[in-house]
Amino acid sequence: MNIQSSLVEKIYEYKLQNRLNTEEALNFAQQAIETHNLRAVEIIAENFPRTIVDVLQTESDMANIILESSSLFFQIKDFFTPEEKQLLLKKIVPKLFRHAERIFQAIDRSKYPVKIPYTPGISWHLEDTIANFLLSGDFNFTYKHVVCTKRQRKQKCIVLLIDKSHSVISSLKLIILTSILFSLSMNAKDIALIGFDTQPEVIKGFIESQITTQDIITRLVNIRSGGKTNIFSALHAVKKEFSHQIGYKKTLVIISDLLATSGMDFLPVLKQMEDVRIILTPRRRTLQLTAPILGKLQKLHNIKLYLMTTDERSIPGLLEKVLYD
Repeated sequence: MNIQSSLVEKIYEYKLQNRLNTEEALNFAQQAIETHNLRAVEIIAENFPRTIVDVLQTESDMANIILESSSLFFQIKDFFTPEEKQLLLKKIVPKLFRHAERIFQAIDRSKYPVKIPYTPGISWHLEDTIANFLLSGDFNFTYKHVVCTKRQRKQKCIVLLIDKSHSVISSLKLIILTSILFSLSMNAKDIALIGFDTQPEVIKGFIESQITTQDIITRLVNIRSGGKTNIFSALHAVKKEFSHQIGYKKTLVIISDLLATSGMDFLPVLKQMEDVRIILTPRRRTLQLTAPILGKLQKLHNIKLYLMTTDERSIPGLLEKVLYD
């Protein structure tokens, strides 16, 4: 057993024996941060968030330590004073923005929209067709060289509905990073973001067309998290946002483990939506509980399901599928 896993095991042992008091938590926290054992820090923060804040205050690279963890910021952010929190956000938001931009560059948008194949009766785009034939190097012209006139489609708008309940707190950094990438991929007027646990919280509405990505990031990292999951209530907030968009194709993207712990049955509301994409967060502990609802969702024609992995490098590929499938 290595040093890091040994410390984690020892902390769990103290918790089970009810021996993890403030003094012991402080000792363990200092060891965990010295050895960069973020899992141990997260475990201590579950019961002693203020202790973790006190220890981190002495670290020069506090912002980097917090950003490397999947859940630490959301465990401890409410235990900073408003002034301390503001100073921390000034460091975290630009770092998170630059990190998201680097990931965003990996998205291959050059192949979208996909050219539609030629079928009799569809108009040709003459110049593009000739250019396509000449570039192909073929000697004989065939229908495969035809570039069709792009079909007129309704402009798309998206409501991004993100779970911020207690059951997803370990995935919340990944959820927020994915939300930032969605914001980078869309015009501000075409995307709305709503967070939800017990109650929905509009993070960015459709009518806020002048908001910057950095403002959205600041709002995302400031969301209050940890309540129960009420998807039913959240969907009514979605319908209210969509009511502002006339003449658009309306796509709802949900990022959640779908572990609904409060509210009414949300499935009838979901059936009424035009187009729904659901990104399932990593959910080993909740898989058996959500299996029945997943079975029902897979049968609905207006819903597509995607799985979010714990590897943030997979986000660009996931984003491509959700936006362009």
